[in-house]
Amino acid sequence: MALHDFWCTRCGVVLVDVNVSIQIGAQKGAPLHCGEPTAWLPKVGRMDAYEPFQEFVTRDGRNELVLIDSLKKLRDVERQSEQDYRNEEGQPVVWRRYSNDSSNRDVHTLHPNWNHGERPDPAWVRKNAAGLKKSIEDPDCAYGPGVTADTPTGLDHLK
Repeated sequence: MALHDFWCTRCGVVLVDVNVSIQIGAQKGAPLHCGEPTAWLPKVGRMDAYEPFQEFVTRDGRNELVLIDSLKKLRDVERQSEQDYRNEEGQPVVWRRYSNDSSNRDVHTLHPNWNHGERPDPAWVRKNAAGLKKSIEDPDCAYGPGVTADTPTGLDHLK
C-alpha cells in the first residue's frame, strides 16, 4: 500500500494520505468523491512553492547586485554566501520565507544550535560584580550636544 493525495474536481476537496495498492496504481485507484473519480496529486519533494516565481534584484553576501529569477538561483546565492563567509569574504545570506515553514519557525535559520549569543564569563562576572547594576528602571537618556527629544538629529538648530 502507498499513501497518495487526491483532489475532487467538482467540489475542490483534497483527500490526503489515501491508501492505494501499488499493483492498482494511484491514477487507476483514485477514490470516488461527489460521484466522480478524484484527480491524483503527485507528490513533489522540492519545487518553487511560490509560483510563478517573482524575480527580484537583491545583494548577495559580498554586497553585489544579483538577479534572483528562480529558486535554484536563490539557493545558489545562499550556498555561495555561506562558502564566502567560511572564507571570511562576506556574510551568509538566507531568505527565511523559502527556508522555514510552519514546522520550524522557531529555529534560527543560520545557526540551528544558537543560544542567544555569547554569555559573559562567570569568572569575569564575579570579579566585576560590584560595578554591575541590575535595574528595571528606564535607562538614562542623556543626549549629546544639540540633541533633544524634539530634535533627534541635532541639526535642527542650523535652520
